[in-house]
Amino acid sequence: MNTSDHILQFFSSDESYVRAVGRYLHEGLAAGDTCVAVATAEHLRMLDEYLAAAGLDVGALSAEYRYIPLHTESTLATFFDAHSGINRPRFHRQFNQLMSQASASGRPVRVFGEMVSLLVARGRPTAAILLEELWNELSREHNFSLFCVYEESEFTRDPQNRKLLHGIHSHVLAEGA
Repeated sequence: MNTSDHILQFFSSDESYVRAVGRYLHEGLAAGDTCVAVATAEHLRMLDEYLAAAGLDVGALSAEYRYIPLHTESTLATFFDAHSGINRPRFHRQFNQLMSQASASGRPVRVFGEMVSLLVARGRPTAAILLEELWNELSREHNFSLFCVYEESEFTRDPQNRKLLHGIHSHVLAEGA
């Protein structure tokens, strides 16, 4: 995995979600990377269980600032308003600071986020695409790999949307890959 990879994987169940994201985070943490996970409270709980079952001490990794779990809702609220949408300067302020802190140790940084998937689920696909583009902008300022997941839905099954999503990401993985 390269630090500039922007990976997309579709999922159809929480089990496939946790397996894919858990593997991405586990591989990074085992290699000594700093990993940021922006997920719902339920998914963070499931990921913590996955990582603990894989033999990692999630609490110790968090205390060392090597594993940074963030809640999707509160993170999204720092730069997204339901009425006005995404605030580009606030996004860059928020994530430039986070990326600077996460990379301060000199370790590679991996980011997982499900904010885009949440926006699609809320009927805001245009905002989700803009958010993907903002991540790509951020990757020109900071070295990190980004793993995105989208739940299989009407949006992701649409051929035009799939083509668009493929164009935004450097790699698209099949479910179970």
